[in-house]
Amino acid sequence: MTSKNIPPESQWATLCVVTTTVADAAQADDLARSLVAAKVAACVQSESITSYYEWDGVLQATPEWRLVCKTLPDALPRLTELLRKQHGYKVPQITMRTERCLGDYAQWLKQQVHA
Repeated sequence: MTSKNIPPESQWATLCVVTTTVADAAQADDLARSLVAAKVAACVQSESITSYYEWDGVLQATPEWRLVCKTLPDALPRLTELLRKQHGYKVPQITMRTERCLGDYAQWLKQQVHA
């Protein structure tokens, strides 16, 4: 089967998944809503986690909220700028990875995110 015979909704497209953490549920809610409202992320998922790390020489175990943002490559600069501007941490963890998604989800992403 050639790609010409594959329905568009089953063709793979690239999306970006940007992850960060914040101190509490209220910050997670505010930041997630802000990113979606600004059209830099189509979807932001939040979840409660515990982070273990060393800060100023002391081992920490801190409750945090992880935000997982789905966006497009062209929107990354705007998303990153907004994250840095609104983030409460001195050194925020902001990571990005690319993933593949089906074409119908990619179309929805494009409708939601304005680069």
